[in-house]
Amino acid sequence: MDDLYVECLVERKATPLQPLIRGGVYGLTAVCFAAGLIINPLFFAAAVALILVIWLVLPGLNVEYEYLYVSKTLTVDKIISKEKRKKASEYDLEKMEIFAEEGAVQLDQYKNVNAVVRDYTSHFENRPLWVLIVRNGNDVERVLLEPDEKLIHAMKSYFPHKTFSRP
Repeated sequence: MDDLYVECLVERKATPLQPLIRGGVYGLTAVCFAAGLIINPLFFAAAVALILVIWLVLPGLNVEYEYLYVSKTLTVDKIISKEKRKKASEYDLEKMEIFAEEGAVQLDQYKNVNAVVRDYTSHFENRPLWVLIVRNGNDVERVLLEPDEKLIHAMKSYFPHKTFSRP
């Protein structure tokens, strides 16, 4: 049995506006609630709507990606607020064209290919990005990843002629 299991967790960088958005929504909720008590009960409706925003929308600001490599399949899950898990994508690596570090010469032949771009990276500076090119029939996907050394090693061991590092 040659199944290999590797998982990698990548936390997405918070944008500078996220604390302002959170603070603004919380503050506006408190103001609407207080205005509902003092001024007009209609402000309670706005407070309830903002509570729904807090409950449904704000957790989506904290995102992590989990890459799971099992039996020549790469699954990418999106973890929201460390509570909810959603399957973002699954790739059969037998259909993989190339897995290369951003800037590798082998990616040059895919520059002009019309591909759907899937970004599962943290957006932190100075982290090496890897590009996975997968072809499903006529569709081509360009998947941006930030794998750790274990995942890169697993890909190199199973797909040595399709995995390339930057020189």
